[in-house]
Amino acid sequence: MSDEVARLLGVVPASVDGGNLTFTQGDLRSMFWIWKDPRDKSIFGWSVITYDAALHDPMERFGGMGIRINHPPPAGQVNPAAIPAACYPWPVSGKPLAAEVPAAIAQYGHPSLRFILDRHDLGLLLLADAPVHRGQVWSFTPANNEPGRLAQAILLARHAGDQDLEQAAMTKLRDRGEEPVAGPGNLFRMSVADWGRQYSRATGIDLSDLAGLKGKRPQYPGASSAGSR
Repeated sequence: MSDEVARLLGVVPASVDGGNLTFTQGDLRSMFWIWKDPRDKSIFGWSVITYDAALHDPMERFGGMGIRINHPPPAGQVNPAAIPAACYPWPVSGKPLAAEVPAAIAQYGHPSLRFILDRHDLGLLLLADAPVHRGQVWSFTPANNEPGRLAQAILLARHAGDQDLEQAAMTKLRDRGEEPVAGPGNLFRMSVADWGRQYSRATGIDLSDLAGLKGKRPQYPGASSAGSR
């Protein structure tokens, strides 16, 4: 399957691991991910996950440092906020792929792989309040991980020295900080602080100023002294 996908894309992957093909784009890596339905092995799905190469390994236990790019199924539309289901028939040995598979890869493969432009763009997508559509494909940014994504954007900004990205993250943090999130008595800013503590421990990047968000009288950090992009 992976050889056929690479042929259809017309791009040589940097690496192949089972059903995952990884492509290099500057500081980013894009993984063309093929998975079988766990309940029905006769069907499969695919998506692209683009992540920051430098922060991927230390952030792997949190699901990595990236964004998943989804595309429409062969028939009908899907809720962009939902995880898409597997919808393509798995090829029988010795037989060609069903016609809808190469059609979908031809239509959505390259736009998905090229969806994220650079580290700054990745950071802005992490900050997005809702799925971002570019052409016919979109970013998967569920609301339930929004505080964690904001903490990731700050982490990425500090690692990259991207002051513009960090300022955008801090603006959103101040705007949304007092909103309730999952958990009794939990606020958006508190969840950001919790994620920041875990990310800092995993990467060694200083996010200690986010700790002040936990108290009843929160101390919102300003932009760091990191250099601009």
